[in-house]
Amino acid sequence: MLVPVVPRSRASAHDGRAKLTEVLALAGVPGLVSTIETLTGLKIDHTVSINLAGFRAMTEAVGGVTVCVTPLPGGSTRNLHDAMSGWNGHLGLNRLNGEQALAFVRTRYALGDERLRILRQQQFLSRLLATATSAGVLTSPPKITALLNAVGGTLRVDSGLNQEELLRLAKRINGLRSNKVQFVTVPTRVALRSDGAVDDLGTIPPHGAVLLADQAGLDRVLAPLRPAPGTPAPAPATGSAAAVAPVAVPVAAVRNASGRTGLAAATVDALRSLGFTGSMTTSTAAAQPLTEIHHSPALTDAARALAARLPGSRLVEDGSAPGDGLVVILGTTFPGLPTGSATTATTATTTTSTGAATITSAMMTATRVGAAVGSGTARVTPVATATATATAGTGATAGTGATAGTRATAAPFTINTTCTP
Repeated sequence: MLVPVVPRSRASAHDGRAKLTEVLALAGVPGLVSTIETLTGLKIDHTVSINLAGFRAMTEAVGGVTVCVTPLPGGSTRNLHDAMSGWNGHLGLNRLNGEQALAFVRTRYALGDERLRILRQQQFLSRLLATATSAGVLTSPPKITALLNAVGGTLRVDSGLNQEELLRLAKRINGLRSNKVQFVTVPTRVALRSDGAVDDLGTIPPHGAVLLADQAGLDRVLAPLRPAPGTPAPAPATGSAAAVAPVAVPVAAVRNASGRTGLAAATVDALRSLGFTGSMTTSTAAAQPLTEIHHSPALTDAARALAARLPGSRLVEDGSAPGDGLVVILGTTFPGLPTGSATTATTATTTTSTGAATITSAMMTATRVGAAVGSGTARVTPVATATATATAGTGATAGTGATAGTRATAAPFTINTTCTP
């Protein structure tokens, strides 16, 4: 799936875009996070990455994983052997050790359809979760510590996610079980000539044949995970952001990337009523989901103070940003600010609904999935996202595969992820 790389300077192509699977190599973990945040409008709190050796070790640490294999949709059984990945299996249940698990999820050529590879990876993750929870790993500090030790130096987490936080995270998902997980693949469509394609196969130079996110379908999938307009948020924490008063926060520009007429002007009125200062010139910008605050390094604290007032916003340190003020880009998910109200402060945070803890993270493992609460049946279209979202509870789940207007989308199909080709 072709996406804009954030920051654009890390893209190798002149149009600033790359396939999602290429972003990690181009921009590293921070770039992958910012790219996914911009694509989805979701705030990613922490990241966990694991290399192939760690993936193998994790499987071994839980004592192996059992997966179920069916013939391909047409009845062929060529998916039982793949020379490229080293996978060899049989129909029905297969007990996999670390090495076999790695071959299972890496199989591509024997499957012939990337969607089937995604489903295979989703099944494995579901089975791995079931194995871990049935053994009490996720709810036992000694066992999860042993699992982390088994993974060893192959696991990389962000600086804010220490072992104590990992244990706390495990307790939060105590109610999550494999039969409560539904894997949802990002809805996509074939690139059209109006998108820059040079043929009817969706070829966009220099990227080759690509798919684009079906924005309408993606918005429906993400809607339950995004903050609802007007959702109250905790008061700003004490620290540098809280110490900077609005009168000391200069806003140079407010750009409307939401597509909603008048949003920039209304936001300027609201910010001025809250005490923020600066020229606050308004303009429009290319559409994007997430609201961003671009700032120079010298205005980091001021940017944090402003972010505490703008729902779902994220900070972007930008060397090209003016040194005398912040630049606000309002995304399509921005709910707006009531004019004249100083009590509507919100902060960029992960949404949490009553009775269900929502945890959003970017996971760069041997697999690429998107998970949300629901059944074990996945209705999918090609291209998986590198974002993994796990929701404990029984929240609503949006469907996928929607067609935007008359644009071509890859035909969705339904396969039970408890047993896949």
